[in-house]
Amino acid sequence: MAERLEDYIERTRLARTPSQLRKLFKDAVTAEGYENVVHGYTLNRQLFIEWDEFPEGYLDVYRRERWDKIDPVLDHIQAARRPFRWSDLLAKLDLSRRQQSFFHACRELGVHSGMTFPLHNPGSRVDLISLSLRHEHEVPLHRIPFLYALSVQAWLKYNELTERPGPNPPDVPYLTAQELKCLDLCKQGKTNWEIGDVLKISEKTVEWHFSNIMRKLGAANRITAVVMAIQQGLLTL
Repeated sequence: MAERLEDYIERTRLARTPSQLRKLFKDAVTAEGYENVVHGYTLNRQLFIEWDEFPEGYLDVYRRERWDKIDPVLDHIQAARRPFRWSDLLAKLDLSRRQQSFFHACRELGVHSGMTFPLHNPGSRVDLISLSLRHEHEVPLHRIPFLYALSVQAWLKYNELTERPGPNPPDVPYLTAQELKCLDLCKQGKTNWEIGDVLKISEKTVEWHFSNIMRKLGAANRITAVVMAIQQGLLTL
C-alpha cells in the first residue's frame, strides 16, 4: 500500500487544475476495478455534485426521480466517520418498497456494489466520494484503506486547487518522535497490535498516540492523518 500511495500523492501534488486531478484520481480507482466515481457534498440534507463519472443518463434519472430524498447513503454519511460499503449499510436497514426499487433501478442503470468515503469539514457540510461498479465482477475488500487514502488525497488537493476551506490547521503541528513512528507504521498498513509490537508499547498506548495525532492534525481518522502528514512534510515520501 505505502509505495503506491506515495507515488499517487507525488503525482497529484503536481496537478495544477481540478481536471488534471480528476484524471489522476479516476485512473487510480479504475486500476483498482471501479468504473463509477462521484465527488460531492451534502448540506441541509441536499446533495450537490462537484463531478462524476456515471453511466450516461444516470444522474438525470436520479434527479428526476428525486432519489436523494430516499437514498440511505446520504443519510448515513452525516454520522459516519469511516468508509462503508453500501451492502453493509443496507444489511442493517429495513428498506421501504420505494428504496428497494431505487437500488434495483440503480443496478439496472449500471451503478451498484459501491462504497462511500465521508469527508468531514468544519461546520455542517459533509463531502463524500463514492466508488461503484457498472458490471458484475468482484473487487478485493482488503484494498478499502488504500482507496480511502486515494480519496482523502484527492479531496485535500481539490480543496487546495479550488481554494475551499479544508480540515488543515493553519500551522504545521509538532508531532513527537513516537507519534511520527506510529504514523509511519500506519502508512505501511500495520495494525495497532503490530505497531505496538514494533515499538514495544501496548495497544492502548498506540491508541493514545493516534488520538493525539488526530487532534493535532485536525484529522477525522488515521488514514486522513497519514495523508495530511505527508502533505505537510511530517512524513517523507
